[in-house]
Parts: sequence; C-alpha cells; structure tokens
Amino acid sequence: MNHCDRKRMLVLGASVLALAGCGAEEPYEKPPVPVQIADVGRQRDGQSLLYSATVEPGRRVDLAFRVGGYVTSLAQIDGRVVQDGDQVAAGTVLASVRVDDYDAKVAQARAGVAEAEAARDAAGKALARAEALFAARSLTRPELEQARAAVAAIDAKTDGGRAVVREAELAREDSHLRAPLTGQVLKRLVEVGSLVGPGTGGFVLADMRTAKVVIGVPDTMLARFRAGARQRVVSEALPDRTLTGRVTKVSPTADPRSRMFEVELTLANDDGALKPGMVATVQVGSDGDAAPAEVLTLPLSALVRAPGGDAAYAVFLVEEREGVSTARIRRVTLGPLSGNAVVVLDGLQGGERVIVRGASLVADGERVNPTR
Repeated sequence: MNHCDRKRMLVLGASVLALAGCGAEEPYEKPPVPVQIADVGRQRDGQSLLYSATVEPGRRVDLAFRVGGYVTSLAQIDGRVVQDGDQVAAGTVLASVRVDDYDAKVAQARAGVAEAEAARDAAGKALARAEALFAARSLTRPELEQARAAVAAIDAKTDGGRAVVREAELAREDSHLRAPLTGQVLKRLVEVGSLVGPGTGGFVLADMRTAKVVIGVPDTMLARFRAGARQRVVSEALPDRTLTGRVTKVSPTADPRSRMFEVELTLANDDGALKPGMVATVQVGSDGDAAPAEVLTLPLSALVRAPGGDAAYAVFLVEEREGVSTARIRRVTLGPLSGNAVVVLDGLQGGERVIVRGASLVADGERVNPTR
C-alpha cells in the first residue's frame, strides 16, 4: 500500500468514527413531575368535626324462594307489575311459582296417608281377633305380640305419612313469596317465566320509616357516642332540614385495619324523605366546656393507597436536598372527615409539606417540581 492509499484509509476511518459519534444517544432523564403542595394544617376539633356516612334502611330484608319452579305471576300495583320503588304491604304475594307441581305432591301424600289408615283399620280388627283368641287360649303369646307389632308399625307409617302431607302443604304455601313487612321494593330480581330454585333471590325490601347511618370513629372520640346519645345529622339532599340521630349500636371492638369503632345512629323518617344511598354527615359537638384540642388535617386529594396491598393510606411529602425536590411516601392513620379534609391521627406533624395535587402521578424517590 502506497502513501496515498494509506492517507485515504486514515481519512475514511476518521469519517466512520465521526459518524458513529454523531449517532450516540445521551441517557434519557425524566423531568421533574409538576405537583402542588400544601402545609399540614391544624384546626379545632370541636364543632367542625364531621363524619361522612351513607343512609341505609332501618330494616332491610333480602327475600329468596324456599322452593323451586317457574315464576308464573308477579304482584300487580295500579295495573302493572311491581317495580323498584313501589310500596307494598306486609303479606302481599310478590311472586308465585307454578303451584300444580306442589298440588300433585300434596295429593300423593294424602293418598299415602289414606292407604295407611285403611291398613291400620284392618290391622286393628286383626289385633282384636287375636286378643279374643288369646283370651280363649286359642292363640299363643308370640302370635298376639306379632299382631300388636303390625298395628304399631302401621301407626308409625301413618304418622310419617301425615308429616309428609304437612311438608307438601308447606311447600305449596311457600310457592308464594310474600312480603314479611310493609316497606319499599329496593330491587326486583325475577321476571315471569324465570326458573328459580331454593335460595334464589326474588326481591329486596326495606322499611324506610326509620333510617340509619354507620360511621367509624377513633378511640379518642368514642366517649361521645354512648348508646342513646343524640347527634346532629345533615344531608345536602335535604338542606332545609336538621335531623337528629340516636346512637343505637357501638361496636365493642375496633376494625383491625382502620382501627376505627363502628357506630350506628338511627333517625326517624316517617315521611320517607331520606332515601337509601343518600350521603349524610354526622356533626359532632364539643364534649363539655373543655377547650377543643387541635387536630391535623389534609385535603382528601392528598391521599394515596399505601404500598403492601392492604387497606392503609399514605401521603407523599416533599423532601429538599441540595436544591432537588424529591417525593417521599409515608403511611398515615386517618380519623374522621372534616368538610373536604380528613383528620390525620398519626404519621404527620404540623408544617410538613405534602403533595395535594398530582400525588397519584409520582413514585417514592421521584423528582418533583412543587408549586403552591
């Protein structure tokens, strides 16, 4: 290779290296996630503590069929089939399955009893003859005992037949599904022609003359919810009404996950204004004349599910180090709702900066761009 060839090869190699250098990509670095932060706030827990709950029926019954068959009829109200929301009286036949099958079973059972009774009559006459012969010493005692055993066996068979008749009659009665209470139909689950079996759901009924709400409270507030105590309840659906709930049940143990005690309050609802599923809020007043304590609160938007797959909650705090803002997850223990905020019982301190917008978009240790 002469001097010119070597020169051309060097130039070509330098060009290849230059092109290779131009094609190399720099590692991608995700930009900081924009988030909104706020300081953990404090407020008095006196008149402002609110517990959110859902209105439930005072009494609810899930009606199921005891016997199976084809649904042949449904209750009629104002010339139409009963629908969700209709009021029904106790004892109303809401649905019936085909009764012919059960009529046949009743007739068959009664026929069996009639046959047993006829056999009993014959066996009774035979026993009377055997006793007369035994008295005349024309029949042995074993033969007499055999006649008596025959009568006893037929008596047992007759009693069993009567039990079968009663069972068949009950099954025929149960072919009609009746309302056990006066209330509102929350759900109709069957149609005419449906094939149902024992245990198949037919209707859901609710007695809404009373309503109830169930809330969870921490142990520090449990003393305010003694059985029989009254608390103010409000609902946005009924802004002009002030309701009073009476504590009718307090759970003796806390939920193992939330560490909250379940408290049930019952409300009068004679006019039916409260509907199942409405959102209600229990307002807890201060206890006595003592100054209410301060509690930490957070906006509901700051909460995320804690890692680990359980029912716990967590928040993201913003940590500053060498001019870099980083999201750090921390588990928290929650208390009752207070407006659009929630009371934090444990896990935070006043003044800490928490992500209140965009928390679901970041991960632990990820860079963030916080704004207020």
